Amino acid sequence: MKQFFQQDSIAVGLTAGLGSLLATALLLAAGLLLAGEPPTGHLEWFAGCFAAPLLIMRLYIKHGKATAAKTMMAMLFVSFVAFMFVLFKTHSIVLQ
Repeated sequence: MKQFFQQDSIAVGLTAGLGSLLATALLLAAGLLLAGEPPTGHLEWFAGCFAAPLLIMRLYIKHGKATAAKTMMAMLFVSFVAFMFVLFKTHSIVLQ
């Protein structure tokens, strides 16, 4: 498993990026459910889920793995745009 994440490929970038994004989102949702709060009431909190993939992307850049880092940049951009779309659609963020 460790050797897989040390490669420089598109599959590694997608797996590391989406995996860390989904893992932090699931942990946050589980924490909110344990606290008795609905996760849909705190959608803004899920913006913190983008921190883990950013740190992993920084690691890949630091170690010279350009393909994995570029894949993670594209994945983060697309997922952040989708996240902002959801926030605007649910009126969690309103432009004045």
